[in-house]
Amino acid sequence: MNRMLQGLVLSFAVGTISAQVPDAAQKSFADGGKYEQGKQLSAAMDSYHTALKASGGHCLPCLDALARVQMNMELYKDSAGTAAQLAAQSPDTKAKAEAEFREGLAWFRLYFAQTEGEGAIDKDPKHAANSLKQAEAALKQGETDDPGDEVVRMLHGHVLAEMKHDEEASREFTACAAASGTSPEECARAQRFAKDVSLARGEPVPAFEAKTMDGKTVSLDSLAGKVVLVDFWATWCTYCKRDSDYIQSMLDSFDDGRFVLLEVNVDESEAAWKHYVEDERLHGVQTRDDSKELRSLFHVSGYPTYVIFDGDGIVRERAVGIEGDLRGTVRKLLATAPAVPADARTLLPKPAAE
Repeated sequence: MNRMLQGLVLSFAVGTISAQVPDAAQKSFADGGKYEQGKQLSAAMDSYHTALKASGGHCLPCLDALARVQMNMELYKDSAGTAAQLAAQSPDTKAKAEAEFREGLAWFRLYFAQTEGEGAIDKDPKHAANSLKQAEAALKQGETDDPGDEVVRMLHGHVLAEMKHDEEASREFTACAAASGTSPEECARAQRFAKDVSLARGEPVPAFEAKTMDGKTVSLDSLAGKVVLVDFWATWCTYCKRDSDYIQSMLDSFDDGRFVLLEVNVDESEAAWKHYVEDERLHGVQTRDDSKELRSLFHVSGYPTYVIFDGDGIVRERAVGIEGDLRGTVRKLLATAPAVPADARTLLPKPAAE
């Protein structure tokens, strides 16, 4: 299910679009790519805007890149608007549906940000409700344009579940599970949502992949059925060090076949990270976010940040520092979660591809 990974990792690429950047826009577009690669997102956004203007507003790669950067900058409304422009200019219904998926995802992300109050976005229930309606409208159109798109179906199901339109949501999840492009793990998740739509309410965890310290790969699919505590930390973070014993102790409290501690280090130095993990004898799945991609996906702005998600890939708690009862949340989720089949335990982690 490659596009589910691409879409939720915010690395969008409309597969059926092969249009070239117009000559007048090529320099600005290339500059945008360099800035984006260097994580200078504001400069990248400005360059892509310039490229789009130079093209007279008709440059599919410019719109594609601009929507991606806006999403990574958490400018969700802007990203939705750009994705809508991309849909309007897409050359066929499949590409149009992919762009509408992106528009729906941006509105859905804005809904959660407005529901909770996140970063620079204020808590605003009235505007959140409108964002949810906008997400549903975009995804409904995407489904009309490409009824066989399993990614649109899955996200549409989540949106409908959040709106408490359970019967419609169940139909979407059933259709997603039956689609040929759905991975076995995503299929099982969709089937569970179809039977009990309440399980799908909440913020879906973005699809991701990360390399572990020993060179293996951990992903959302590899964690299917498990309760996961993600810990974003740094060796220079005083509070991370203070809380480390508490976080590590959870590995002794819960069954390692059903609970996973995913440690995500944010140090610039790989050597500093490895030395610290070895010196402190840290356990759990150890990864390092050298590309800053995971921080962007999980909306991390301070350290330590903790995110707990359940076996169905739904975020159930988010905290900066030890706020609330992380152990209690994990215990509650494990008590209500079905047992993980023995063969599913082999999914974590898998060897990295050569």
